[in-house]
Amino acid sequence: MRWKKRLAALAGVLIVFLCLLGAWYFGHYTRTPDYALQQVEKSLTKQDVAMFSEYVDIDGLLNASYDDFMSGILETGQPMNDEAQAAVESFAQMVRAPLVKSFHQAIVDYVATGAWPDDSENGDASGLFDAESALEKAGLKGTSLRGIDRVEKSSQEETAAAFVRVYSEEAGEEFVLRVRLAPGENGRYRIVAIENLRDFLVMIGKARRAQLTEYLDRTAAIIAAHESAMREAEGQRADILAAGTLGSADTRAKLKQLMEETVIPDWEARGEELRAVDVAPAAATLQKIRLKICDCYIAYAKGYAQWMDDKQAATIREAENQLRQAKALEQEEKFLARRVTQDP
Repeated sequence: MRWKKRLAALAGVLIVFLCLLGAWYFGHYTRTPDYALQQVEKSLTKQDVAMFSEYVDIDGLLNASYDDFMSGILETGQPMNDEAQAAVESFAQMVRAPLVKSFHQAIVDYVATGAWPDDSENGDASGLFDAESALEKAGLKGTSLRGIDRVEKSSQEETAAAFVRVYSEEAGEEFVLRVRLAPGENGRYRIVAIENLRDFLVMIGKARRAQLTEYLDRTAAIIAAHESAMREAEGQRADILAAGTLGSADTRAKLKQLMEETVIPDWEARGEELRAVDVAPAAATLQKIRLKICDCYIAYAKGYAQWMDDKQAATIREAENQLRQAKALEQEEKFLARRVTQDP
């Protein structure tokens, strides 16, 4: 009988302990920053929007971060004078409400699906009011969570700071975000701000600029060598035309041979060499334009060579159309290349 009394006493102690543990858990631990961060992580894993919204003040976070977000993008963008800077900042405030709304929906979609939207149903055709283009500009789409280093609670205030490690795929670096949490109306902590978002965006922007500069340096030699070859080919074409006329079969044969044996292979080689270069995401547009220029010049040279045989007006018109496209794209290429070589 004595062992039964001891067992009953032990059971009573365990029950009291569990009650105290439960009271501590529901009365204290669930109202800590650590618990809030655990719930945020769990909501992302479970793709639970309701849980995420309970522990993240989405609208408050967006409004608190908006100015830093825009400032970070502007600082790493194209240099502007004070007047232009003021105009852009004014416009940024004009589109604040629709952009915050678009961001809210993008975050909800991300939590629910685990992926950022590819486009925005709420955006307009200009792309100014949708989150997708803004995320792309900021370089946030390739950012992933790595872990939480530590949580610090203020001794004077109820707020807390979580130091969250994230990895930027575009920059190829980790960054520690300082995430601020504060108690909500129910006493449970919620994420309300990211205090160093601007610094994170500046880091991505500088990495982009460095990648673009590296791309330009690596492709400069390729382009210079082929430009030299094309200047020589143009000189040969001028010499052929000066020595004969387009009505001459011999002249036309020489021009066709020049296009097929020199011009076309050279532009094809340029395209292959450019494709062999590693292209950072920030250089994708410039690379695409350069490859399109190659394609246009190849199409022009093939059309010109064909015209030497068929003498059809439609053939040379199409060839000249390809040449005009190439010239227009070259102007766009120069503009983009000039932008990325300017200091921020």
